[in-house]
Amino acid sequence: MNKVKAILAIVVLMGSLAVFEATSNKDCITVYVDYGTLEKSTFNECIKSSETKAIDLLVNNNFPLQGTEKYGDAVVCRLNGLPTAKDESCQDMPSENAYWAILVKEDQILFEDYVWAQVGIDQLILSPGDSLALVFATNGSVNFPE
Repeated sequence: MNKVKAILAIVVLMGSLAVFEATSNKDCITVYVDYGTLEKSTFNECIKSSETKAIDLLVNNNFPLQGTEKYGDAVVCRLNGLPTAKDESCQDMPSENAYWAILVKEDQILFEDYVWAQVGIDQLILSPGDSLALVFATNGSVNFPE
């Protein structure tokens, strides 16, 4: 009977380690980009990084951003040239119906869902193990990543 309990404990422990390994990556920051109706493939990759500003992580990894004239880089108006200048002027805040939502998931809060960033993309500090999501909202609806 003790042998069965020991084997069961090892199986449970190994399963727990696999789940922990899959949900936490201590040397990179996960970047998730969902272009929504902008018709570009979703990006989801863990990028090796130390503590950094979100804007620097994105720009240094081929995700050029454009802010707005009024709010600068605090607000993401365009990511990789989308939406186009024809669809968004980037003078002021983007439309409440079509904008880039900035979402974060901090590694220090285990099993927590993505939440809205509390600061602009230019002030958002990320640490290894954290996740950053940029999701293009359409008709005011944001599809939060899982």
